Amino acid sequence: MPNRPKEPHAKDPRKLDSGRWQARVTYYDSATGSRHETSQTFATERAAKKWSREQEMIYRTNPNQRPPSDQTIKAFMTQWLEVEKVHIDANTYRSYRQMAGYTLTELGEKPLKNLTTLDVQRFYTTLRDRGLSTRTVNYVHTILRLALDTAVDWDLIPRNPANKAKAPRGTRNPLRIPTPEETAQLLRTSEGTRWYSLWAWFVITGTRHGEALGLRWTDIDWERQEAAIGQALSGEGAHRRIKATKTAKGTRIIALGPRLMAVLAAHRETQQVLREAAGPQWEESGLVFTTVHGKFLSEVNIDRVFKKALIRAGLPDDIRVHDLRHAMATQWLAAGVSPHIVSERLGHTSVAFTLQTYGHVLPHQQGNAAGPMEAQIFGDSIPTPSPRAQKSEINGEIADDGRN
Repeated sequence: MPNRPKEPHAKDPRKLDSGRWQARVTYYDSATGSRHETSQTFATERAAKKWSREQEMIYRTNPNQRPPSDQTIKAFMTQWLEVEKVHIDANTYRSYRQMAGYTLTELGEKPLKNLTTLDVQRFYTTLRDRGLSTRTVNYVHTILRLALDTAVDWDLIPRNPANKAKAPRGTRNPLRIPTPEETAQLLRTSEGTRWYSLWAWFVITGTRHGEALGLRWTDIDWERQEAAIGQALSGEGAHRRIKATKTAKGTRIIALGPRLMAVLAAHRETQQVLREAAGPQWEESGLVFTTVHGKFLSEVNIDRVFKKALIRAGLPDDIRVHDLRHAMATQWLAAGVSPHIVSERLGHTSVAFTLQTYGHVLPHQQGNAAGPMEAQIFGDSIPTPSPRAQKSEINGEIADDGRN
């Protein structure tokens, strides 16, 4: 009679010299029958027993279950970042790596399998005590949770301890939206500079930073007065490259208008002068907005030049280039343009996201719509029952209630 395969079983926790309790589960390799043991320490005996029972059930349900990984969090997250690098753009990868750096500093040497929800919660508290903003800690939380989800997918840990940890809550900083007067002032004082066309593009189109820097002359339809947004410049320094827009909604056609078309036509002539002046140093990229030698523009340098343009215009220097996108969206919505149209122009994934971001612009439009609606329903005059008639009706209702 063949031997029955040995089943996993939880051992009684044992108390360590440190005062903590070690939970142990014995399990057997389904292919070789070899015996293995996995363990983890807890502050209380009760917690250790609970973990042991859960692990025993996991191995009974799935005999091929791998034990939690012994590798450190630093080793795992380094490996995870290398894998993610293939699937995300350069800017996103840099932000992932930066946020993961906080985790590596505080938790890097801890074994991955020993990470608990309480560890994660204390980690967030430490970051706040160090003065990090709520937004940054929430971003760290997002990246850590993504990484640990992958650890679960790779069968390195049975569950994600960050899922039940609570990131700090905080109020979102209000958008800094330039007024129409401010954007007009920026363009007036920038006219005659080689940056005028770029600022005008941002003000009128509301495109993202990278989308503007990735725009090609072939993307512009001069007859239809439209531009096709289908790629963006990503990265900085030697890592700059052209990539497709992040989402399907990001690939779109936007209307330009005769004034902006005239600005672009003048800009094209200026670029031709620069091309001739640069001679063999010119690098032909086909892009609309380039350096004086035809190379990729740097977002860092653009932000620096934009700051100078604000100062020259006498405007607050806390305005960002990206805020011109907010200005365009706000002005369109305030003018009564459909949120659906605004969402399409911005390349948002949904109208709901547009409304969530710019909903503060819409309340005053309720007043604009309420009057015409009431006039249509009630007509020119609104009949109002006299107080005596209302009192008679109320008394009648009370009498009816009494009879019932």
